[in-house]
Amino acid sequence: MRILHCLSQIPGKTGSGVYLQAIVREASENGLEQAVVCGLPAAMPLTETHLELPDENIFTVRFENPILPFPVAGMSDVMPYPSTRFSSFNKRLLEQYKSAFKKTLSDAVSKFSPDIIHTHHLWIMTALVKELFPEIPVVTSVHGTELRQLQLAKQLSTNIIEGVSKVDRVMVLNHDQRRQVIKEYGFSTAKVTVTGTGYRQDLFCRSFCAKEELATIIYAGKLSRAKGVPWLLKAFTELEEESVLWLAGGGDGPEAEAVRAVASTNDRIHLLGELSQMELAARFQRAHIMVLPSFYEGLPLVLLEALACDCRIVVTDLPGIRELVSEEAVAEGLVSCIPKPPLTGPDTLEKEHEKPFLINLKKALSEQLERVKEQQFICCHSLQKTLDETGWHKVFNRVEKIYKEVQPRARG
Repeated sequence: MRILHCLSQIPGKTGSGVYLQAIVREASENGLEQAVVCGLPAAMPLTETHLELPDENIFTVRFENPILPFPVAGMSDVMPYPSTRFSSFNKRLLEQYKSAFKKTLSDAVSKFSPDIIHTHHLWIMTALVKELFPEIPVVTSVHGTELRQLQLAKQLSTNIIEGVSKVDRVMVLNHDQRRQVIKEYGFSTAKVTVTGTGYRQDLFCRSFCAKEELATIIYAGKLSRAKGVPWLLKAFTELEEESVLWLAGGGDGPEAEAVRAVASTNDRIHLLGELSQMELAARFQRAHIMVLPSFYEGLPLVLLEALACDCRIVVTDLPGIRELVSEEAVAEGLVSCIPKPPLTGPDTLEKEHEKPFLINLKKALSEQLERVKEQQFICCHSLQKTLDETGWHKVFNRVEKIYKEVQPRARG
């Protein structure tokens, strides 16, 4: 079986990029032949994709050049690298974008001759793939950010929904996302399957006696308002408990710079920058609490990774979160779910709702710090079952099942 994977962004830099790398790695171990189409800055070498494929099997759409004279377009409005927002696309930018991807996609299909095309995000590139190659089965992984872009880039939405409607199968992260995808895109229920997400069990695991002496809170993600980071900094600054905060992640633009500026004024806050998977695993093993106060998430890998490293969790009570971490973990106090505040649009917190959100975040952090101080140990059987079931090999088994279901219609 020959699989062509298509991601419009940089592999490995976001959740969808980590997902792509993992599926490529698992598929290789299972003997599948693979190639990848991805979007990269003009000067980025192929080695930085960490795809472990021959160079001739990596087909790139290069940005920041005369053909595409703007940074990589991001599925989130704040990316961990310089990016262009889809909400800023006018007719000229859209045509430049589509033309560049059409050329690379056609080249990849001509040279690699895939049996199946596996795209990521129900967005522009997936619509192009189905338009260009209607005879090849197309399966698409949803990561959640496309659902936000339907609201943020409404000038593109109608054509995209029509364009992606013909994909053969859609794979989603959780049951709530499945309901949203069926509603927003009009897919039949039979087309949409929950395949979930995973984490590297060889990296993210317990490391006995590795925890810091001083109670340590870690955040991992983009340094942006949509991730709740400005309010995390305020809540942490007001905590009475002795502790430190690690900020792992990057970001480009004024939001990230504002976060860095505030963090630099507090010697208990440490900016770690972007970390590799190995570096992040080591930090989770040393930290006590992982905090993710986002206003929107697909299904965050970092929660699984942190839980596997024996971190307690403070997270916004978003759709799919309790399904991921288990109600037992919430009931036992291992995971604190803070109420999601009312928002304007997909991720804008109005000033009147800031104080209640801040109070809830601070309270959850204080409670978890107290449990760390008491050195409470919790054995959560349902969570352990989730962790056992969400290794990437299990996720790939579910993805491969979809491949086999569409394969009879594949060429050759």
